Amino acid sequence: MKPRYKVTGCARFIVFFIIFIPIVYFGAAYFRGEDGLQEMKNFFNKIRGKEITRTDTNSSGDTYQIQDLQKELDAAKAEIRELKNIIKEKEKEIEQLKSGN
Repeated sequence: MKPRYKVTGCARFIVFFIIFIPIVYFGAAYFRGEDGLQEMKNFFNKIRGKEITRTDTNSSGDTYQIQDLQKELDAAKAEIRELKNIIKEKEKEIEQLKSGN
């Protein structure tokens, strides 16, 4: 018996992409280390205008105090000065060795 309906190439293409696109999206989100399902929920909630609640625990750890940053900057500058002095000493030593003294 002949099949009652024949599937066209366009219909096959659409069915393929209905299955293929979500697999690729979730695979790429997993590869980037994101939660693909949560990203989709956030996107649809943004469209509907609902409040978006974040589940990230890193948000409180991302802020720094100015004093802490200033201390880190001062420490880095001191280390840079020390390293520059060491480089100058090594260059003098190299010059002395080249001159044969």
